[in-house]
Amino acid sequence: MKNKKKPWIIGLFFIVVGYFTLSLCDFMYIPASKYPTVIRKIFFTDNKNITVKSMGNVCQVEDGIYFLYKGRLMYMDNEGKAVDEVYSGSNYIGSIMENNSDIFFFCKDTFGMCKMSRYIDKKQLVNINGGIKPIIKGKGDRNYIDGKYIYLFNGDMLSKYTLDGRKIYSSKIYYDQIIGGGAGSVVFNEYSMRIIREASYEPGMGVDVPYHYLLGWNKVRYKQKQLTTFRYYKEASSWDRNNTTNIVEAYDTWVKNLDDEIRNNSDKWDIMKDRNMDEYELVSIGLLRENPSYYRVLNGYIYFYQPMEFLYRDKNYIDKIKFNDTGSVSREEKDKVEFTVHMYAMLRVKAEDIEKAEDGSNIDYEIINTPRYPIDPDDYIQDYEVNDNFLYTISNGQFSMEEEKKIKVFITDMDTGINILIHSRIKDYESKYVPQLYCSDNYIFLYEYGNEEGEDWPWRVTRFDKNGGNPVLVMDYTGEVAMKPLEPVQ
Repeated sequence: MKNKKKPWIIGLFFIVVGYFTLSLCDFMYIPASKYPTVIRKIFFTDNKNITVKSMGNVCQVEDGIYFLYKGRLMYMDNEGKAVDEVYSGSNYIGSIMENNSDIFFFCKDTFGMCKMSRYIDKKQLVNINGGIKPIIKGKGDRNYIDGKYIYLFNGDMLSKYTLDGRKIYSSKIYYDQIIGGGAGSVVFNEYSMRIIREASYEPGMGVDVPYHYLLGWNKVRYKQKQLTTFRYYKEASSWDRNNTTNIVEAYDTWVKNLDDEIRNNSDKWDIMKDRNMDEYELVSIGLLRENPSYYRVLNGYIYFYQPMEFLYRDKNYIDKIKFNDTGSVSREEKDKVEFTVHMYAMLRVKAEDIEKAEDGSNIDYEIINTPRYPIDPDDYIQDYEVNDNFLYTISNGQFSMEEEKKIKVFITDMDTGINILIHSRIKDYESKYVPQLYCSDNYIFLYEYGNEEGEDWPWRVTRFDKNGGNPVLVMDYTGEVAMKPLEPVQ
């Protein structure tokens, strides 16, 4: 009997050792695109239906809307008429998101990520053991849910969890978020993407591509590819730090319209005021090496707010500069014949294009017709949201020269390109925090934060219809439910 068992034990030992040995080999990991279609459909969402939710103050459920007010969980019916308090216990709720019949949220500084059924009796919510279930200890720098899984960034690690909090894997990524430098990475279909800021690397978009273990889908390694974000329409100067390609593209309508917009607004940039722009030509357009202002992933598109860099150079620059003994050109000489201007713009790219793009290829992005800074010096976008074909943007007047700063909210119909101001109001207090926008299916919510010395931060919540109409004050600075109609912006 012992002799019969021994070969099986030896065989099992070699299988186990072989499995873990092969898991160390790079060739055993392949991207999802190499798997059969039937397997990809099981594990990956169709790109056109990708909607990645990040934690926020508002979430839509089937029969209504949950929203937060200073750690209190509130509920509004879908008709937007009645508001009720669901929870206001000692476990301060910091942010929420919904999936199926569950509400996911963070108990601030206490338990990490928790969840509860949205059908739960409110009496059960008095303590953490009565219906609030901790699922993930601690929290990441950024957190997402895509309908099937939860993703947490923590430094350079991306962890994937089931909706019950079971960790599937953690994998180190290279293009991690910069905590002190902005919003960081966005995740979609397990891909991670962000602008590369390190000076030692070429400028571009860094993409961490998930490679799955052939003998176990949930074992993942990340490999990097970099997408070029600068396009050249004239030969680059020899000193050009952004030159990543020798390809010179032809002018098209898109380029000409942007060039005309810059030239027609040359008074907005001090560096252009003393130059004869007839002597200059556009050399390149690209994305500045700076973290975008957040990301949104909706219906297969990735949205981000990013400064664009336009490089202009004297048409006869080679005859107007002096080379030194080493054959190089000083910064002073370069500045005589070449300059850049920066303009912030709302952009979007297709998630499918990011996945399919080859390493080193150029990223295609679309500019959305929103206020552009510094062409519109009072309308620097400080927060935004996306809901179907509507884009909502907010400026709180940080760069305004007015003595009385205004909060302004715009709505852009991305089908028509029409941009409308839907809300404009002088601030009640000096704001330390930037006001924020959140969406439900049919409404947009504006959160405004005020500060009075010695007091806690008061919040004001205003709700608009999806098309920007019918503003209603939901919660006032006292913390009371108001549900008071407001006058539309004139």
